[in-house]
Amino acid sequence: MKICIINNIYPPYERGGAEQVVRKTVEGLIKAGHEVVLLTSSPKGDEKESMKNLTIYRKKPFNLFFYTQAHKHFFLSRLLWHILDTFNFGVASWVKNILEQEKPQVVHTHNLMGLSFLIPRVIQKLSLRHIHTVHDVQLVEPSGLILKQKEHSWRYNGLPTRMYTALMKRLMGSPDVIISPSQFLLDFYTSRGFFPHSQMEVVRNPMTFFTQERKERSDHVCRILYLGQIENHKGILLLLDAFIKLTFFIPVELHIVGTGSLLERVQEMSQNDPRILVHGYMTREKLPELISGVHLTVVPSLCYENSPTVIFESLSFGVPVLASDIEGIAELIRSNENGFTFCAGDVESLSEKLLWCVEHFHSIEAMQEKTKKVLKDLIKEDYIQRITALYFGL
Repeated sequence: MKICIINNIYPPYERGGAEQVVRKTVEGLIKAGHEVVLLTSSPKGDEKESMKNLTIYRKKPFNLFFYTQAHKHFFLSRLLWHILDTFNFGVASWVKNILEQEKPQVVHTHNLMGLSFLIPRVIQKLSLRHIHTVHDVQLVEPSGLILKQKEHSWRYNGLPTRMYTALMKRLMGSPDVIISPSQFLLDFYTSRGFFPHSQMEVVRNPMTFFTQERKERSDHVCRILYLGQIENHKGILLLLDAFIKLTFFIPVELHIVGTGSLLERVQEMSQNDPRILVHGYMTREKLPELISGVHLTVVPSLCYENSPTVIFESLSFGVPVLASDIEGIAELIRSNENGFTFCAGDVESLSEKLLWCVEHFHSIEAMQEKTKKVLKDLIKEDYIQRITALYFGL
């Protein structure tokens, strides 16, 4: 079966978990014997790579800047960028030509921001079966971010947002199947009138790491991990505020891994606290070594989350998770089995839970088997088998 997958960016260009999901999808489909055509963007220019059962087409979209550079620009530049991006006829024509040339049996789209939101109409006009995976709230909020406890503000409900939502509903239409890694995100979109004629399916994200054993340590140091974007909406500053002011009665380390606009600020806040180790960017090849040696992963997000990849990565090592009680995250956490939750944005709630986890870290370490069991319950079916069944209309 020939399958076309479309996503705004693809490794080596990446920013979050969605790119890892697409990468694992591509690898899994090829391993299962399918032929994959991947369409994505590039900051450098038009490129084509061909290898066994995989052809990658990359295009540099006509616009003011590349998708991953948006945070470096001011509001008016970003606004113009979004207008050009939404109606990018050049990319839509490029996609149409490749689809007509490659003749895939199904097209599976992911994040389209950074390419063109005219792509769904191209697929529809070519009468191709269309599967779409939603990864965040970007069809309602262009930034893909809605801050918890501010979701009823004018910022997310005013006339500009309502106009944008109406436009996205019209451009996206109703693909044959909508996939979401969480029930929360499906409900988020259906409650706003998206995808009225689509088949809706919750399919958990594929594992980015295979289940692995924890590293045994004898130094009695409690190790905590933050792995993600170094941005305010991910709650990294909240975590530092909570951690720095706490006094622990056992040795503890906080490992911070990731990049983002707040990296220098995080380094400055941490420089006088030897308990905090800021690693910055770390290749995925090195992550298993680090994750296997920690006792707890913290996901302190301030914004709506769908199904964070880092949670599944931690659980695969038997590492429990302390996370904000935000909808998509809450679906994944079973208290005292695979982790704990705290009130999103509440530094006192986070401090209280952090202190308890550190003081009882030997008990948390003993949760390893429960944590892996919950992971198996969350992922009840093979990801590749499930999506290929949807490709075939089963």
